[in-house]
Amino acid sequence: MSDRALRAALAVVALAGVALAGYLVYVHYEPAALVCTVGGGCAQVQDSEYAELAGIPVAVLGLGAYLTVLVLLAWDTATARALVVALALGALAFAAYLIVLQAFVIDAWCSWCLVNDLVLVPLLALMSVLRLRRAPTSSAPGGGPSA
Repeated sequence: MSDRALRAALAVVALAGVALAGYLVYVHYEPAALVCTVGGGCAQVQDSEYAELAGIPVAVLGLGAYLTVLVLLAWDTATARALVVALALGALAFAAYLIVLQAFVIDAWCSWCLVNDLVLVPLLALMSVLRLRRAPTSSAPGGGPSA
C-alpha cells in the first residue's frame, strides 16, 4: 500500500473517530439524545464518574485526539508520523483501561464506546505503525540511501 493510500485510510479512520467522539460529546451534554443499542448500559457508562477525567469528558479527549491525528496527517513529516504513532498507541492503552472499567468497575457496556475502543483505536494504531515503517527514507548526497 502506498504512503498516499495509507494516509487517506488513516484520514478516513480519524474522520470516523471524529464523528463517533463528536456524538459522544454531544450526548455527554444532552443525555436525552443518547440512543443506546444492544445491552442498554450506555447511560450508565455516560453517567459514571469515569466519563470525565480531571473534569474533562473522556469523549472530548477522544475528539481532540482524532482531530490531532488529522492535523498531523496534513503536516506529514517524520516528526508528525512519530507523533501519530505515539498518540495512537497511547489511545490504545487508554481504550484498554476504559474497557476494563466497563467490565469490572461500572459493570455496564456502552456500545458506542466499544465501537471506538475495539475498532477505531486499534485500527488507527496499526495503520500508524505501518505508516511509520513506510516513511520515505532520505537520500544522502549522490543519490544513495543515507546511513
